[in-house]
Amino acid sequence: MGVLPFFHSFGYSVTLWAVMTLGPTGVYHFNPLDARQIGKLAAKFKASVLLGTPTFLRSYLRRVEPEQFATLDVVVVGAEKMPAELFDAFEERFGVRPVEGYGATELSPLVSVNIPPSRSSAKYQADRIEGSVGRPLPGIGARIVSPEDGSELLSGQDGMLMVTGPNVMKGYVNQDELTRKVVQDGWYVTGDIANVDDQGFLHITGRLSRFSKIAGEMVPHLRVEEEIAKVYGCRAGKEAASETAEESDIERP
Repeated sequence: MGVLPFFHSFGYSVTLWAVMTLGPTGVYHFNPLDARQIGKLAAKFKASVLLGTPTFLRSYLRRVEPEQFATLDVVVVGAEKMPAELFDAFEERFGVRPVEGYGATELSPLVSVNIPPSRSSAKYQADRIEGSVGRPLPGIGARIVSPEDGSELLSGQDGMLMVTGPNVMKGYVNQDELTRKVVQDGWYVTGDIANVDDQGFLHITGRLSRFSKIAGEMVPHLRVEEEIAKVYGCRAGKEAASETAEESDIERP
C-alpha cells in the first residue's frame, strides 16, 4: 500500500522502484492522511505491506476500520520517533505490530530496519528491538563519534551517527563545499545523535540541532519533552517554552 509521496526518497525508491523491479503489486494513494480512502483501497486490494510515519498511523487508528487492514502483516515506519504507546495501540486495533527503520535521502535512502515479527526467522539472536531503528543493512557501516573531536565512542554512548557504504551519495549537484562537509573519507555525517547497543542496534535520540550540553553531557530535547509529557499527561512534542531564563537566574543545587 503506497502512501508515501514520490518526491520523498523512501516513497520513490521503496514503494515505486522496489515494486517495479521486484514484482509485487502496488496500490497507491496520493494523500497519506486520507485515511478513509486508504482503508478502502487496502481492503479492496488486500494490501499486506504498509510504509509510513507515526503521524500517519495515528490518523489510521482514528479513521480506518480494523477489517480494512485485516490483511496487513508488515508495517514499517520512519521519519520521526515512534511513541511507545503507538506500537500497542496499532497492534491492538489492527493485529499487526509496526517496526521502525532509519534512512536519509543522501543514503539512498535506507540504512537500517527492524525485522517485522511476521518475517522473522531469528532463533538465537534478536532481530527486532523496539525503541531502536534496527541493525544496519548488509554492506552498510555505522559508527558513533564525538560531535566535538570526532573520536569514536563506546557502545551505548550518544554521539554523531556516521554511515558508510555503497548507498552513500556521490554529492550534492553544484555544491562541492557542502558535499565535502557532509561526506568525509566516504562517511556521511548524518546530523543525527544516536548510539549503538551491545547487539548492534541503532538508537536515534535526536538531531544535533536539538541537543544541549548540560554539565558536560549531551542532553536531547526529546527526552526532556518526554519527561514533561509524563508529568502533565500530554504527548511529547506538544510543549512550548514561553520564556527562557538567564543563566544567572537558574538555581543550582
